Amino acid sequence: MASRVETKRKRAAHLGPERRRPEVLDAALVLFLERGYEGTSMEAIAGAAGVTKPVVYACFPGKDELFRALLAREEERILAEIQAAFGGTDLDDAESTLTEGYTSFLRAVAARPELYELIFLGQGGGNMAVAKRIQAGREAQAEGLATIARRWLQPRDGRSGAELDAAALVLGSAMVGLAEAAARLMLGDPGRWTPEDLGRRVGELAIAAVRSSA
Repeated sequence: MASRVETKRKRAAHLGPERRRPEVLDAALVLFLERGYEGTSMEAIAGAAGVTKPVVYACFPGKDELFRALLAREEERILAEIQAAFGGTDLDDAESTLTEGYTSFLRAVAARPELYELIFLGQGGGNMAVAKRIQAGREAQAEGLATIARRWLQPRDGRSGAELDAAALVLGSAMVGLAEAAARLMLGDPGRWTPEDLGRRVGELAIAAVRSSA
């Protein structure tokens, strides 16, 4: 007859899919970064997570679904960090908001480069579903930053509210694009840039775009 300790161990080992998913995603993140999308198999993910392949399939129907879930999780973290970076500054001062926001964001990139490599360095292997997921994340980021940019635009030449909203969305998209470009620069040549130096340079570009639209 199995002891109570043995029974407890067996029960602890058989976690349900909901509790296993974070562990599987963490293991998959490492493999996708090391091997890319095409070079990573569900069997390899199972081995890295210390579970069997059926357990991985119980968590995710296939590799596409697993990768999209991983992107969704990491993009939520990135979006929260971008919004926190820009939202924690004096929004009435566009120049300090942009410079401090980009610097804060790039500090996060430097602190967790593997997370941002997954998003910004194209680990999706050209998968169409993954590309759509990344694009959806970018659009969400652009809309969030457009809300910040909208307050810097002043009505001029009879521009309507709708026209100002459109201009703000363009600025928000540009801000996201500059953040991505800066992240790629830092990841591609980490010894060349500091978050402070690159954040200042990118902030100068962004403020020029704001002034031309205001």
